[in-house]
Amino acid sequence: MRFTVRPGTDPTATADRAMLAALGLPSGGVVSIGESHARVLPGRVPVATTLLVGPATLANAGVAAGSTVDVKRVMLPTAATVVVEPMPADVREVVSALVGLPVTPGDEITVDAARLPEEAEAVTFTVRAVAPGPAGVVGPGTVLSDTLPMPDESPDDRPETAPAPTEASTPPDDGGHRPPTRSEALLTGLDQEVETLAGWIRLLAGEGNLPTAWGLPEVAGVIVEAPPGCGGPEVVAEAARQAGAHRRDISLDLVFKPTRLLDLLEAAIRDTPRPGVIHLEPLETIAGDDGLSNYRTQVGAVLRWFLDKVARTPGLATVIGVRSVAGVDPTVTGSELLPRTLRIPPPDSARRTALFDAATGRIPRGDVDFDLLGARSAGFSGADILAAVVHASAMVADGGELDTETLLTALAETNPTLGATGLGEIPSFGFEAVAGLADVKQRLTEAVIWPMTQPERFARLGIDPPGGILLWGPPGTGKTFVVKALANEAGAAFFPVKGAELLDKYVGESERAVREVFARARAAAPSILFFDELDALAPIRGSSTTSVTDSVVASLLTELDGVTGRGDLVAIGATNRRDLIDPALLRSGRFEVHIHLALPDRSARLALLRITDVPLDDDVSLDDLADATEGLSFADLTGLLREAALVALRTDAHALEVTWEHLEEALDAFADRDLE
Repeated sequence: MRFTVRPGTDPTATADRAMLAALGLPSGGVVSIGESHARVLPGRVPVATTLLVGPATLANAGVAAGSTVDVKRVMLPTAATVVVEPMPADVREVVSALVGLPVTPGDEITVDAARLPEEAEAVTFTVRAVAPGPAGVVGPGTVLSDTLPMPDESPDDRPETAPAPTEASTPPDDGGHRPPTRSEALLTGLDQEVETLAGWIRLLAGEGNLPTAWGLPEVAGVIVEAPPGCGGPEVVAEAARQAGAHRRDISLDLVFKPTRLLDLLEAAIRDTPRPGVIHLEPLETIAGDDGLSNYRTQVGAVLRWFLDKVARTPGLATVIGVRSVAGVDPTVTGSELLPRTLRIPPPDSARRTALFDAATGRIPRGDVDFDLLGARSAGFSGADILAAVVHASAMVADGGELDTETLLTALAETNPTLGATGLGEIPSFGFEAVAGLADVKQRLTEAVIWPMTQPERFARLGIDPPGGILLWGPPGTGKTFVVKALANEAGAAFFPVKGAELLDKYVGESERAVREVFARARAAAPSILFFDELDALAPIRGSSTTSVTDSVVASLLTELDGVTGRGDLVAIGATNRRDLIDPALLRSGRFEVHIHLALPDRSARLALLRITDVPLDDDVSLDDLADATEGLSFADLTGLLREAALVALRTDAHALEVTWEHLEEALDAFADRDLE
């Protein structure tokens, strides 16, 4: 992506949030600029395509202010060794000041005196080499040196404090491409989550005891919430590797008594090398509804002791894995020593597509439509996809090649572990079945289909796609029908929601139902959540005799704020009374696009008559029938044709067509109904 470089401040560059999101760095990260690298964060810039860069970074990159440069997202490893010249005197303090900074051979780096201990002077040095290279990010365990370690150093010669590799890499195939490992496949699309967790581990377990030095509250670690098979343990392993921390995994599946839990945790705190991270997973087995119920008090006490001990131990952090925070004792998950919950989302369509591509990298394959596989695998976790690929491999083990049909067959014979959450549906008809409404279909295409299929359109102009759409107008004008057709056109799962499904008299149940319906839609993304009769579900707060609807409105506001900018999940509401909906739901960022569906005009009624499945006799003039149905909605017109067909069957049980006489009788019945 091309940016115009303008003067900024060192050491961190600044860019527009929407442009960073288009780069895949919504919260910032590391990018390549010219001949160097820089960490960039979202912030205020004069123009969306502007990148604010400090003078030192500009000099290292060999780029002049005012020039236009290509900026690319990069994933740099944590540097084990950085060779510099000249060597600074206070090496440990310099490393602490540089944690998180990308370094590239040739960079000239200055550490201001303000970032060093009192009475220390600013230091300037040049980066000569980085190992592993060619560039890297300074971590708490990075060593500044005047020489590189010997390249032929064997694994047995490594210092005892060096983190062990998490998984052996696979050799390259005959084409020179190294197929991904199982962990790499499960990590597909989770770069942001890995980077976030690695940052927390660097902060809590890094050298220098940064939380204490910076006057931060005591923190033990982070909760990682991930559905089974969606890459939770793999994210923890990769984050620890990037942070340069030793990882100690403790499986809680085989812990049956509090005394055993205490022994494991004591040993982990005592024996884990520093910097280190203790990974407990899954917490539900000991602190969930079905956990050690007979020892709930003792288990809670042990976990609280563990969190307090880790928080007070320099160089040590914990990551606690859960399948769902809602299923764990809140006295643990709500602890102030665990201030952050990092959620690993179920694979969306794009991530499932990448997982299929990664998982089949080493298998002989022909022409495979990975986009189709991603769309057809809603509800599949990363582990489910790997299982389907293994099943498909067994089907071609006699020398054949994987193809799309084989993989689709394997998918059909694999039970998705996330399927219990509901996968929605993709309707069987598209816009061709929608009579008229050309302007409505165009606006829905712009607001829903473009963000899913062409997100770069929005990134170019520095805007987020709309998070919600409201269809309003008289009953029977085709609001539900057109949304179903939209889901087909977008290839998105369709989740219709009625108010009765969410409203529950018990405290907290309605709010949980709202969260669950959004979670189901995210699991099957790309998806459309359709709230019919939104005015009944989310009326103006304070107007109802019960507080349940007020709670539902608050939950909807929270969830809709999380939808904005995603593009792969769209919330659409429909109502006959827009004035009855709580105004907070109608502002920008929520149900912000309002599309009016009025009663169909003559051309729209004629379009419906031309595509109807009801066989009409040659004596029926569609133009005359369109004129005769003035004021009828699409639903009324469909009902009229149904009534005419029933009249025909009433007259002749073997009738094959509807005549004008049958239609006139049906029109009279509709007129009598309106007079009542």
